Amino acid sequence: MAIKSSTPPATRSKVRQGGSGNDLTGDNADDSQVIAALARGLEVLGAFHLGDRQLGNHELATRTGLPKATVSRITFTLAKSGFLSFDQRQRMYHLGPKALNLGFVARADADIRGNLRPMMQQFANETGLNIGLGVRDKDSMLYIDTWEGTALVGLKVYPGFRIPFFTTAMGRAYLAALTQGELQLQLGELARQMVNDGLSREDVDKQIDHYQQYGFAISLGDWVEDIGTIAVPFSRPDRRQIYVISVGGPIYRMTRSVIYDELGPRLIAFRNSIESSTIF
Repeated sequence: MAIKSSTPPATRSKVRQGGSGNDLTGDNADDSQVIAALARGLEVLGAFHLGDRQLGNHELATRTGLPKATVSRITFTLAKSGFLSFDQRQRMYHLGPKALNLGFVARADADIRGNLRPMMQQFANETGLNIGLGVRDKDSMLYIDTWEGTALVGLKVYPGFRIPFFTTAMGRAYLAALTQGELQLQLGELARQMVNDGLSREDVDKQIDHYQQYGFAISLGDWVEDIGTIAVPFSRPDRRQIYVISVGGPIYRMTRSVIYDELGPRLIAFRNSIESSTIF
C-alpha cells in the first residue's frame, strides 16, 4: 500500500503564543491570521467540562494555564457578550445562552450521526465495503464516523482521520457540491494543496464533470494505490453543513461494472433516501 498524495492527511503547526506563554496549536500554517486574544477566550470556554455547574476565575486560570488577571478580563468580556453568565452571589461563571446555543447546534449534528448509524452499518454489511461519513475541516476532509464491512482494506480509517481533497472521492464529492462562487473561494484557499498534488483547475473540473454526469465522485488508486472509493454529498436544505458519504474497498473489487452498474446507483439512491427522511 502506498499513499500517492503529496499532501499529508493533517498537519499541525505551532500558533503564535499569547502573552500568557500558553502554547496554542492550529491547522493553518499562516499563523499571522491568528487572533491570540480570541484563541485565549476560546480556551476559557473550553475549560468548562460536563458536570461543571460554575467556575471561578481561579479555577479557570488553573485549567487553562493563563494568568488570573488575563482570565478575569476574558470572563468579563464573555459575560458581556452572552457566552458566559455571572452569578453575583457566588462570584462564579457558568455557560451563557450563546455558548449553549452552539452546543445545541453541535448536538443536532451528533443526532444526525446517531440516526444514520443503523442505516450506514446495514449498507456496509450488504455491500461488504467500508462506509465513511465526512465533512470539511479547514484544508482536509475529516471522517466523523466510519462503518466496516467484510472487505479487507489496506488502510484503516476511523473518526478523526483526515484525508486530502483532490485525490480522494470524499474531497471530490465535497467540491462538486459547491456553487461556482463557493468553489472559487475554496480553490483559492486550497491552491497550495492543489499544486502539491500536481493538479490544475482543469483536473478539478474534470472530476466535477464526472460527478455531474454519473452522480458520484470516484477515486481509483489516486490517493492509496490499492483502494477504490466512490462518494456522494448531501446536506440540509439550508446547506449549513455539507456531509459526504464514501464507500471504499480493495481496488480489485471496485471494477468498472461494479461501480457504474451496481454500487454507484445504489449509493445515489441511499443518499436520496437520507435526504428525504425525517432525520433532517
